[in-house]
Amino acid sequence: MSGLDPYQYIVVEQQYSHKLKVIVLRAENVTKGALGDLLDTPDPYVELFIPTAPESRKRTQHIDNNINPEWNENFEFILDPNQDNVLELTLMDANYVMDETLGSASYNISKLRVGQTELVSFLIGKATNVYLELSVEVCSAMDLRFSLALCDKEKLYRQRRRDRVMLGIKKLLNMEKPCFLPSSPREVPVVAVVGSGGGFRAMVGFSGVMKALYESGVLDCATYVAGLSGSTWYMSTLYSHPEFPQKGPEQINQELMKSVSSNPLRLLLPQHITNYVQALWSKKAGGQPVTFTDIFGMLIGETLIPARMDIKLSELQEKINEAQSPLPLFTCLHVKPDVSELMFADWVEFSPYEIGMAKYGTFMPPDLFGSKFFMGTVVKKYEENPLHFLMGVWGSAFSILFNRVLGVKDVSSGSTMEEELEQIKPEHIVGVDSQDDEEPRKAGVEDDHRHAEASWIQRMVTSLFSDSTLFNTREGRAGKVHNFMLGLNLNASIPFSPFTEIPSPNSPDEEVDAVTDPDEFDRIYEPLDVKSKKIHIVDSGLTFNLPYPLILRPQRGVDLIISFDFSARPSDSSPPFKELLLAEKWARMNKLPFPKIDPKVFDREGMKECYIFKPKKGDKNCPTVIHFVLVNIDFRKFKAPGVPRETEKEKEFADFDIFDDPETPYSTFNFQYSNQAYTQLHDLMEFNTLNNIEVIKEALKDSIVYRKENPSRHSVSLSLNEIQNKKFLKRETRGQAHK
Repeated sequence: MSGLDPYQYIVVEQQYSHKLKVIVLRAENVTKGALGDLLDTPDPYVELFIPTAPESRKRTQHIDNNINPEWNENFEFILDPNQDNVLELTLMDANYVMDETLGSASYNISKLRVGQTELVSFLIGKATNVYLELSVEVCSAMDLRFSLALCDKEKLYRQRRRDRVMLGIKKLLNMEKPCFLPSSPREVPVVAVVGSGGGFRAMVGFSGVMKALYESGVLDCATYVAGLSGSTWYMSTLYSHPEFPQKGPEQINQELMKSVSSNPLRLLLPQHITNYVQALWSKKAGGQPVTFTDIFGMLIGETLIPARMDIKLSELQEKINEAQSPLPLFTCLHVKPDVSELMFADWVEFSPYEIGMAKYGTFMPPDLFGSKFFMGTVVKKYEENPLHFLMGVWGSAFSILFNRVLGVKDVSSGSTMEEELEQIKPEHIVGVDSQDDEEPRKAGVEDDHRHAEASWIQRMVTSLFSDSTLFNTREGRAGKVHNFMLGLNLNASIPFSPFTEIPSPNSPDEEVDAVTDPDEFDRIYEPLDVKSKKIHIVDSGLTFNLPYPLILRPQRGVDLIISFDFSARPSDSSPPFKELLLAEKWARMNKLPFPKIDPKVFDREGMKECYIFKPKKGDKNCPTVIHFVLVNIDFRKFKAPGVPRETEKEKEFADFDIFDDPETPYSTFNFQYSNQAYTQLHDLMEFNTLNNIEVIKEALKDSIVYRKENPSRHSVSLSLNEIQNKKFLKRETRGQAHK
């Protein structure tokens, strides 16, 4: 396999499904047998079953006391024409205790021709006839979009945003020479702001960052804001606010400070949990999967956006339709059962315009995410999931915390939650062998009371999930939705990056060194299981903690990435590049342009508030990365850039550590911030951002110069139909090679 691109992206081979239309007309001479008819007149109804269809069972209403019922009910089934599809009809008699089967018959649907309508009579027993009208048509209109190109709405947004960014750059750079200012829209660089995961620490830190970027004018120069886990919670809070962007982050951040000052665990009181369970019972009854992530999303939503619990992701379009704000991008992972997220994970991207996976070139409008699909067509549409459900998925790793509160995990039972989060990364969230190994410590009287309450909650929720082991499995931390790629064919592939050069047959594979684990990303070239009816989606931070895959899509053509990393480190003095190095490795394995990240810069220059990594001279289409670190350096001495702290109170306020503080106020699993802790972290990241505005300006000028020299660069518009497909060959995994 050495001659292949080691990470070819998989292309869906478009095949049209068939729609079977069934009209259940009537039945004649319905009988329960001679003796049965003497005792009771039938209350007949018809069940239809096609084993190969995704929505396989349907039934008519029953009609009381009628041996010649007329239903005239319409049904539809979506079918794969390459399957042997058989319609099984069962005539039933409705009873108070148990319904009775009166007889059954079957019909091979392959007998029907497309466009043809047939009246078919089914003989049930010796005397009963059931009449159906059957017709088949081709489903030529797909509900999934198959393309690597950006959707039309995002293209229009970029066109409008480019004009606004051009004005924003001229305002930010103001007195600069004309050579550093764009003279036409084609010379406007694409800037992306990126926020990492890290729980409430990331959310609060990102709130300070966005305030600084907003008030300095840098945000007016950005086209995208991408977030992961904790950062997505801030983005959701900001973009869902009814007064944003007319009202800036400053006022919204004050509301956020109040929201996080009380512990969200108060929402696990019986009166609240009962409401959650009732809401999720309704979701489950409608045929949608429900996991503990649903409840976690409700808790996060009630904490951060309590007045906006009904808002949907698609409704955020009004915040960007006039290109008045950067386009927000959110992410989670699709993962496989029994495979570590470090080894295999598909990145799922969310925007107000679309949700999908670039790896497969499959996208859908946000209101279809979670609906039942088959061969690219919706077979059962559900109401769009609320934003708080997605917030729970985007940060699903933190359900560890709530598992402990519910009595499954105990905070004092050995490992810290930070250690536990690290432990689950090389394991797999979704799997059969997923029992937690920690022994519970012996409980005292106080613990008995707490566990009694927890067990009540656990009983309530377990009744919903119909699985008493849910709380003891890693699967409980994963979200679950219907597989929107069910029934598709994945037998061809193209490179994710159109800039990829196909290696010659004799060229060796490029090896990329491991960052944290020898098996990291080892199986990312494998395809999704298109036969699985549901897929598991989890927190993207379980593979690496920066959402670079969203903005490295070549179609977005990003020139400058301003990245803010709030990831946990062993201490404040620990090297801050682990997540960035993982992002670099991911980019290299995908043949995507990315600047060389030299971790030795830490040895040469020491700890800094930000580091800049530029492309080598001659590197085409490679972005510049400004990597901001969560660290307290100049903030201790200055209350604003260039303004020294004077009073003891000012100095004491700024004298704090992030990861070395024994009180751990900024722990990844701290979900309650005092006003002081919030203000310190918020103000620190606001200061660090403002303190390096000149670094951002210089990088922006370099990007403008590059655009002037390369004006032809713009977002790539590739349709899968325009590209010659290549046969998909799956590489051996290391594990297979060793067998």
